Amino acid sequence: MLRSFLLSLIILFTSYYMRIYVDSYKSDRSEEKIVNVLQGITIKSYSKNGIEWTIRGEKLEVVSKDVKITKAELFSDEANIRAENAYIDRSTGKGELIGNVVLTSKNLMLRSQRVHMDLKEGKFNGEDRVDMIEGKNKVEGDGFHLTLKPLQVIINRVRVKME
Repeated sequence: MLRSFLLSLIILFTSYYMRIYVDSYKSDRSEEKIVNVLQGITIKSYSKNGIEWTIRGEKLEVVSKDVKITKAELFSDEANIRAENAYIDRSTGKGELIGNVVLTSKNLMLRSQRVHMDLKEGKFNGEDRVDMIEGKNKVEGDGFHLTLKPLQVIINRVRVKME
């Protein structure tokens, strides 16, 4: 009687621990993401209003329809943009530039830390502090809207330093 009881306990504990062992190797499909990584990339993109973008970066990571570009550089005839990271939705062309964003266009230079962009429309905006230098004039503000074609810049809460 005692032997059969001990044998049943051993079988129960063994089956319990085997179940835990098997469950530890199951993958949770809801958390699984397919990531592709490319080094030293160059991409061409086109906007609705005729702007041709050349996008370069040190590293590109693709997760479904989203793209992350490290040390991003975006070039066109209208503007050059540099940022530490660029996040772009491939289907919409909308995204975000994060970290030391510098946008140069003709005689204009704009700096900020976080910029939202729409490459297809050629529009950029941000709510963070922004510094803009045009010629010898320096304009500071908190937030901006920029359209490339035609070039139009609107800066919120402006402080101007003229020389």
